[in-house]
Amino acid sequence: MSLPESRAWLVDGFCRYTHRMVSRRFTAFGVQFAEPIASCVPRDQALVVYANHASWWDPITAMLLRKSYFSDRILYAPIDAEALKAYRIFSKMGFFGIHLDRLSGASDFLKSSRAILADPRSSLWVTPEGRFADCRDHSQPLMPGLAHIAASVPSVSFLPLAIEYPFWEEPRPMIAVRFGPRQVFDGDVSKRECSEQLEKALRQTQHDLAASVMLRQANLFEYLIAPRAARTSWYDTVRAWVAWYHGQPFDPRHSTVTRNSQS
Repeated sequence: MSLPESRAWLVDGFCRYTHRMVSRRFTAFGVQFAEPIASCVPRDQALVVYANHASWWDPITAMLLRKSYFSDRILYAPIDAEALKAYRIFSKMGFFGIHLDRLSGASDFLKSSRAILADPRSSLWVTPEGRFADCRDHSQPLMPGLAHIAASVPSVSFLPLAIEYPFWEEPRPMIAVRFGPRQVFDGDVSKRECSEQLEKALRQTQHDLAASVMLRQANLFEYLIAPRAARTSWYDTVRAWVAWYHGQPFDPRHSTVTRNSQS
């Protein structure tokens, strides 16, 4: 089976554009790791990153993470076939269409995934919940295709990825993500066991991320986009003028919680 097209120069160019777009729309992009990301995935193993599906922003979040932490790996990701028709540019960046409403969709996904993962340089990014779900809702079962890959394709690293888009003290949200521990399955593990382990790891990673987000401590993350605040109203402009008049620096942040957690 032929591989989906993934042009590195186009992926990298799109990441530069979306990094600017994300910087305008989010106040920060924070990342956590259960294990050191640089050493946890062997270079001779293909990579599957599987995440909860919280928002329209998930594919862009995944692309920026791949660019920052797995830039030497080729990007691939399944997408609804109808959505791919509306965003054809993604077909040149490793995205391949899947008909989720057809019986053939699961078979096509498995065939494409096996072809992709035969190359150890590949990274396959998937959202196996199959639909948008609140990041704190863990009731949606994972679609069976992921476990089928884990049980049948050897020498592949699986990384759970939890994603949230929380609001803290600023008027814009942040992106908060956490990579869970790497998992590798051998031929002796059944599809059911793979499914249970994959789902347990993802839900635990989501739980750990949620606990950090609720603490609202910026120093619990490392950042692709550092926390910052911007003037968002005429009142901020007045506050800046008053600070200038008194010879004081103006800090547009809206809470001492964020300031103290960064000090």
